[in-house]
Amino acid sequence: MVSSLLLALALCAPAAAEEKLLTHPYAGLPAAPSPASTPLPGAAPGETLDYDIYWGVVKVGHAYIRIESAVDISSRPAWHIVSEARSGSFIDNFYKVADRNEAWMDAADLHSYGYYKKISEGRYFFNEWVVFDDAARRYYGEKMNRKGQVSSFEGALERPVNDVLSAVYRLRAMDLRPGGRVEMDINTKKNWHLSIKAAPKAEKVSTPYGRRKCVLLEPKLGEEGLFVAKAGRRMLVWITEDELKLPLVMKAEIFIGSVTAKLVRRTVTP
Repeated sequence: MVSSLLLALALCAPAAAEEKLLTHPYAGLPAAPSPASTPLPGAAPGETLDYDIYWGVVKVGHAYIRIESAVDISSRPAWHIVSEARSGSFIDNFYKVADRNEAWMDAADLHSYGYYKKISEGRYFFNEWVVFDDAARRYYGEKMNRKGQVSSFEGALERPVNDVLSAVYRLRAMDLRPGGRVEMDINTKKNWHLSIKAAPKAEKVSTPYGRRKCVLLEPKLGEEGLFVAKAGRRMLVWITEDELKLPLVMKAEIFIGSVTAKLVRRTVTP
């Protein structure tokens, strides 16, 4: 979500024209009954987290992360997760942002079955999908550039992984304590290991959602994605120290300052 807006503050260019989009093999799966139990705090179809995006003190857009529905994949219950980011009317005048990310995550052990990404930021456009086939120990997918050129790719999987969107929810299910560290395996067309370090002390943070005590986390050794800064720059995430473990604030350094996402509201709509 935050990373989707980083380029939007770097260039001033006309919006890219989108004539076609790729389709993920899991797109359109019918909704299934919600799992009777889940290790994920707040997990329920319709849980939506709404954010305002700021560059410094200037609001430049908004975004949301939502559990769209429960679905069945390989006879196992899974969460279909969707995130979108949109630039505000002011930024739209010279650099329009319209990004969409999707993920399909196992409801029991929280590994990912695959992801979908559509990035449209000014003249930059990128579209791709990936399926993680754990049984065959491989991943495969397609990607399309702004010229509409499509190419396929595949690779080996050593173990179950998360994509960057499902990693947000897996993190909410982890034991997050000041001074601690959590780790997970990530795939973004290549396999890598994400280490997330917590600050020594909890701190209180205020957003339009309210004032909450939070654990401050900093991802290390990352690639692209919601929780991962660009090379050489920091990403900070404040997670509420309560039963919901909400990502209250996310802050990413960019070469002209920082971009911050602040939680505005949490809603659950069946």
